[in-house]
Amino acid sequence: MTHFSLSLATGAVAGALVVIPMIFQKFSARSCIAALLVYLFSAIIIFYGDLPYLPWWADGMGVTVMLTLPTLFTASGKEQKSIPLMLFNALLFGFLISLAERYLG
Repeated sequence: MTHFSLSLATGAVAGALVVIPMIFQKFSARSCIAALLVYLFSAIIIFYGDLPYLPWWADGMGVTVMLTLPTLFTASGKEQKSIPLMLFNALLFGFLISLAERYLG
């Protein structure tokens, strides 16, 4: 498996793990697609980028939080209860993507 296909697979798995609970909670299709794409693109950026002054395990968390921030601002008007959960998901799955990049890539 190439480095790029591994990043796509990791992003797809992370995105699916985030989207599955969203489907059961009856989120809109747009929200589910947006969440899937955030984690898919996060994985590609994490696999090919390196943030300066951060250890390897914090790269993923930094990238996913940065890519999730616009969604957090959008959600701040409607569902303020979901903001801590979205931030936690970004940190957790960013860390897991970093682990996959470190030990699988």
